[in-house]
Amino acid sequence: MLLAAPFCYGAPADDAAKAYEKGDYATAIAIYEQMSARQGVSSELLYDMGQAYTKAGKYGNAMLCYQRAVKINPYNSKARSNIRYVESKVQDANRAELKGKKISVAEETPSFFMSLKNYITHRNSSNAWAFWGAACFVLFTVCVALYIFTPQVVLRKIGFFGGATTLALTAIFLVFAFMAASESARRPTGVITAFKAELRHDPTTSSKAATAPLTQGTVMNVLETADNKNGKAEWYKVRLNSDYIGWIRSEDFELI
Repeated sequence: MLLAAPFCYGAPADDAAKAYEKGDYATAIAIYEQMSARQGVSSELLYDMGQAYTKAGKYGNAMLCYQRAVKINPYNSKARSNIRYVESKVQDANRAELKGKKISVAEETPSFFMSLKNYITHRNSSNAWAFWGAACFVLFTVCVALYIFTPQVVLRKIGFFGGATTLALTAIFLVFAFMAASESARRPTGVITAFKAELRHDPTTSSKAATAPLTQGTVMNVLETADNKNGKAEWYKVRLNSDYIGWIRSEDFELI
């Protein structure tokens, strides 16, 4: 279920919210786009923009906004809720494109260990893990101070065991922060923004289609990039699951 309450406030955001409430989603989108170009994006602004795109039926742009909102702030629960809503719409549209073919249009179900890795690297940002690591290190220094400067045996024990625990947690959280940063750089993801797109066997328009068309809003992992002579990405090799692997034009696909 979509959550309609806007996050952002201020004169332009109020104008966008009024346009949204009137059903003038094109105007709301234009105002939000102007705000993002003028003042930069935030998780809240991207969420509001995603709301307008969703109501306008532009699920590709909506998914892109929600995914970017969560990337900036992993704790944006409203954006996560709307990602699930758009995902259901996108999967229904992709199933319709199969025309009865027995092919999966969902991401592969990860194993337990892969799910754990995804939680570490995607559910929380590297900055969030680094913050918790810093917080634990501060607690570690407090525990060390207790152990060194407090004469009471009970407090010294608390300082000793607390220090060992918080030091271990500091190391763990810093490893998680490194993993999240490394995974983000190594394994980019993107969203199909074209109304429909076909994956091709090779990065050329003359190549045959590798799969049934996929619809706007489909999130895919990027495996390779084919650049033009100017060094700009022209094609992406993407993967949804074992049935959907191929090349997509950069104008039909945008990185998160």
